[in-house]
Amino acid sequence: MTSKERVKTSFAHRQPDKMAVDFGGFACSQMNALIVGKLRKYYGLREEPVKILDMSTMTGVIEPDLKEVLGSDVQFLDPRYDTFGHTCDNWKEWEYHGEKVLIPGNCTVTEDKKGGWYVYPMGDTCAQPSGHLPAGGYYFDNVMRSPEFDEDQANPEDNAEECQIISDEDVAYYKKKVDEYKADGRALVISPGYYALGDAANIPGPNLRNPKGIRNLDEWYTAPLLYPDYVHEVFEIQVKRAIASFEKIYKELGNDIDVMYICGTDFGTQRGPFVSPETVKEFYVPYYKKMNDWIHENTQWKTLKHCCGGIFPIIPLLIEGGFDAVNPVQCSAAGMDPQTLKDTYGKDILFWGGGVDTQKVLPQGTPEEVREQVKQRCEIFSKDGGYIFNTIHIIQADAPVENIAAMIETVKEFNGDR
Repeated sequence: MTSKERVKTSFAHRQPDKMAVDFGGFACSQMNALIVGKLRKYYGLREEPVKILDMSTMTGVIEPDLKEVLGSDVQFLDPRYDTFGHTCDNWKEWEYHGEKVLIPGNCTVTEDKKGGWYVYPMGDTCAQPSGHLPAGGYYFDNVMRSPEFDEDQANPEDNAEECQIISDEDVAYYKKKVDEYKADGRALVISPGYYALGDAANIPGPNLRNPKGIRNLDEWYTAPLLYPDYVHEVFEIQVKRAIASFEKIYKELGNDIDVMYICGTDFGTQRGPFVSPETVKEFYVPYYKKMNDWIHENTQWKTLKHCCGGIFPIIPLLIEGGFDAVNPVQCSAAGMDPQTLKDTYGKDILFWGGGVDTQKVLPQGTPEEVREQVKQRCEIFSKDGGYIFNTIHIIQADAPVENIAAMIETVKEFNGDR
């Protein structure tokens, strides 16, 4: 099978010739830029400054030569903009934890006078900084900048500002990326806009010069209780714009796209859901269903939902909402036993992730412990398809390269590639 065929067979819940694998195939399956650089050196590839895929997570672009080494079946259509609205081009050098990396040309980085750094929405220093990397930190966290929400002046358009219908220029950009990558035979994943409906990464408006509406996270997560009509109106606007964008994308890209990454809104913590199933069903499922139904009725695309934490009781609602796949499958969280997940939901949704624990085992375990867990997860999740291997979320900067190599080689051994 080609990589594309392998991924499609996995989505059909049939056994492919071997387990489908993803490293770097979408926003939440990436690696910290320092790790990307270490892997290039470990595998004897050309050493060069790593491009930063997103200044928020400080993940690194996995270039084709490293992707080949990793054996990935999935290709991300490089996003045109990062979380802070920087355009991912015209790269320039910057130093990150002692290593030279390449950041977007219109990214402006200033010191906070405490050993940390600020970035600005679309690089505009006339606006307040929207991201902050503290001294010794590895990520640019969102800065809350919006005024206190005024219920009397509430305008749902404020919370939908970043979610616009995709421009012709951006569609042309992704068309060029499709033409660049489709000959490689990998499944293509696109993530074209801010259609996540309440993603904590987007709520503060990090790419907006002057965010308005409910932008503080504590206020947002209580908004369904305090301002239910407002939330419904925001989601209705966003969904209409999302579907209009899907229509434009499909007109130009057709079924060369394999997976639409729609949503990164989290509902779970380490100990279980922090949003009740009732709230998910009332406020999220109807809008997810509208987007997913349009895609399934008009395209051959599959749809992907990212949702961290212990979400076992929420997975049926994601299935009801029409998602074909869920990531990152956080087996280290409460209620997320791998075998129980596979036995309960494995025929109804594809599990994308779960391959190794990135909180303890990958950064703190031994290579043998990594191998043991990876082999066990592959055996459980890959049976009868419905699985794409990846780590549980992004590989962080503190993971030893020997452990990452142990994971990669174990996957290859499981697939018979060694």
